[in-house]
Amino acid sequence: MLRLLEGLEFYRAWKISGIKAVKGEVRQEDMNEIVEPSTAFLEYFDNAGDQYAQVLQAVREWYSHTHFDFCVLANTGCEPVSSEIRQFLKDFRNEVGFEFQSEAGIVAKTARKVLESGKITRENDYYILRELENSVDHTFLTGNELDAVSNLLRHFEGR
Repeated sequence: MLRLLEGLEFYRAWKISGIKAVKGEVRQEDMNEIVEPSTAFLEYFDNAGDQYAQVLQAVREWYSHTHFDFCVLANTGCEPVSSEIRQFLKDFRNEVGFEFQSEAGIVAKTARKVLESGKITRENDYYILRELENSVDHTFLTGNELDAVSNLLRHFEGR
């Protein structure tokens, strides 16, 4: 949990810094659009009693949703945004010590789903898996599985 919250704080600091760079200041309405600080999740965790797994799940879901947002934004065709997201993910890995998407779980679930079905049917799945090709630190796919995912990506692109 602490490792996940360290990553959450890294994201918050990055997001706040970006808002400040654009607007010159960060207002309360801006803060309302950013994930809660890690201290809030620790407090929820401490007060959860036997429901602590729900708090952990909420943090993991935040990673999934945020990674999904990154995938969509990175593939909008706006190179400055795509570049900024790639740089954030690289900095995240270097500073926090793990891949953002590895905690999201969405990449592994999506890969398993398309490998089982033998096809990519949704554009969102395509973007999620395309990011997998750019990652070097995944441990959930074998080389053969990664090749199969790459083939499915090429097939989807050819449609």
